[in-house]
Amino acid sequence: MATSASSVSVDLSKTVNCVFIETHFHMGIGRMRQIRDLKVETTADVSQLRHQKQLIDSPELDAIRSQDGFMIRHLESVSCEYAKSIRFLPNSEVEPLFRAMKAYQTIRRPALVAKFMEAYRKLEEKDFEPLGEALGEQFDRGDYPKSEVVERGFSFTYNLRPVGAVNLKGLPDYIIAEEIEKDRQQREVAVIEWRDTMRFLGQKAVDTLFEALKPQPDGKKRKLFDSTVTNLQEFLSTFTTRDLAGDVEYQKSVIEPLKAIMKGVSMEKIRHSDNLKTDIVTRLEDVRKNASLLVQATGRKFR
Repeated sequence: MATSASSVSVDLSKTVNCVFIETHFHMGIGRMRQIRDLKVETTADVSQLRHQKQLIDSPELDAIRSQDGFMIRHLESVSCEYAKSIRFLPNSEVEPLFRAMKAYQTIRRPALVAKFMEAYRKLEEKDFEPLGEALGEQFDRGDYPKSEVVERGFSFTYNLRPVGAVNLKGLPDYIIAEEIEKDRQQREVAVIEWRDTMRFLGQKAVDTLFEALKPQPDGKKRKLFDSTVTNLQEFLSTFTTRDLAGDVEYQKSVIEPLKAIMKGVSMEKIRHSDNLKTDIVTRLEDVRKNASLLVQATGRKFR
């Protein structure tokens, strides 16, 4: 029977095998500005409405935002929230994430910014007249700083620091005790979030394999990608290291049965054996139910 997050005693001992990661994404120019006294025909109370104007319609700027969003989602997939802009990152995830962030910071994002700045400077040469035509009376030349100022405003920074005891030596004991309790509570929330994320990732990997292998009503076979099997195998092989919560319930009802099902299984064996496919699908049924129940028990929604 799946248990809820609030009824579980959380073991925080494994959080020492983490680092804190703090990230900040900055854009050189915003997309929106507040508009005051805009006349709009509506039956609503206008005092309850807020109006915004888009400063610049730029695919180049949208590309930066899109890739920032991709990097943020990748970070969220391998870490859990501790505080605003600060997340718990298991040591096992540090090296690959560090390489990805370094490449984005030094190669990918600068290239995207350069493309935007090229478009921005062309508008600057025309004193932003095309934007003035589009925005009409809402155009404000002061919304558009000099290109060198805009370019300096683009940045992506990240910092790693160790997870350790709260060090407030010299302060009154009651203050230290309160801060230690705050840290304990934040770690607990972070660990529960990470547990829920791991459960969701496991369910997703299992469902993907099940759907690829199960018989279709029309008798046609679905295309089976190598990644469908390798992703699940990788999830199983790294779960113990990544399991900050010591999620015994999930290990017993999902991980251990899955390891038994997938033991010795490879893409080549699956491709050449319909009997193996049938056996895996049959055995996955109960595991999928258990995995689904545990995800539902968290009450969280994932993208």
